[in-house]
Amino acid sequence: MSMAIAIAVLWTTGVAAESDATLSFPPNVNTALHTLLDLVGQDGDPALDNRQLECIVDFLSADKSDKGIYSADSSFGVPSAFHQFPVKSDLQEIIDYTLDANIPSFFFWPTSLRLTQWTRVDGGDKQFDRLQAASRQLDEPFIFKGAERVTITPDQHTGAYYTYDVNKLIILSPCRQGQVMISIYRQQAPSAVGRRGWVLGQDDEWSYLYTQEKGLNLKGLGWADTYMYDSFGITVYYQPSIEAPLVTAGVFSWVKAGWARINMVQPKHIHNGLVRVALAFTEVLEDPKLPEPKILAETFSKSKDLPTPVLRKYASNYLSGLKERISSSCSDVWKKVADDFDSRELLDQMSRDELYAVVALDYLKKILGRNPVMDSHPF
Repeated sequence: MSMAIAIAVLWTTGVAAESDATLSFPPNVNTALHTLLDLVGQDGDPALDNRQLECIVDFLSADKSDKGIYSADSSFGVPSAFHQFPVKSDLQEIIDYTLDANIPSFFFWPTSLRLTQWTRVDGGDKQFDRLQAASRQLDEPFIFKGAERVTITPDQHTGAYYTYDVNKLIILSPCRQGQVMISIYRQQAPSAVGRRGWVLGQDDEWSYLYTQEKGLNLKGLGWADTYMYDSFGITVYYQPSIEAPLVTAGVFSWVKAGWARINMVQPKHIHNGLVRVALAFTEVLEDPKLPEPKILAETFSKSKDLPTPVLRKYASNYLSGLKERISSSCSDVWKKVADDFDSRELLDQMSRDELYAVVALDYLKKILGRNPVMDSHPF
């Protein structure tokens, strides 16, 4: 149900862009980004300016250089990057999958989101139904507002993962000859202190280990408490023609993170994270084995009230199976994580939502044929 694109913060060199050169947005794009970000958190219905929506859509449609990383100007006060990618789908399908209250949002961002939970929906939960209805007859803009608590997956290099709260604004609107959805988020306050996690195996295996240990042992710096101090972003999905099932997606992201109030994030780190997120999103959404949105929604609607002991039993089976898999087949990984892989301790530390999330994600792997740990799931 989340439309915020959360990125893992890369503080060491990862996959580089073709060039680290900074490319600038046109001035009118920076203005439009400021205008849209200012709408988040406003009381009442925000006043939309169609010219700003069209400005962003026109930027997505324009030719761009591939010789560097696009960043916003310094007026935003936080490092940023932009990434654009095609989605072989239509806007309606994206909305049906990602904005249904019954379908776990991390299904579509498995490399970046561990867990999301709506903490406020302006207008109540019926807003999800109103949003769905509006998207099917989009004659005028529709606004969805709320707030979420977000926990992201561990960074590929540092292992850090963070939990923080964001204000959200989603805009559906006719635009040019097509339709656009714009999702905007702003972090409310610095995150909880970063905790240590692990990426188990390749990132596209979607297997992660989460400990409760605070801080990171950073090379050359020793033990440090790290935080995501600030983040905000705008994700745009534009379908130029309602007759053609092809969407152009663009993500504008700003992140400030580090330790001792020192920011360690650069645009190339953000860009690498956005590429990681986009790859997983399209892999899931475009997979022909993914059930129809209605089927997924019905499946997980029935499972919302599963007793916690049932979830704990399946999560215990998952952790035991994952431990056996990692220890027997990934000797280098096991050497790194063995001291942290106490299945009982990890299980005791997990909340009900975290139990549900780990079992549901393994079920998604089963649906898509991506080597799940368990053969059976309570769904």
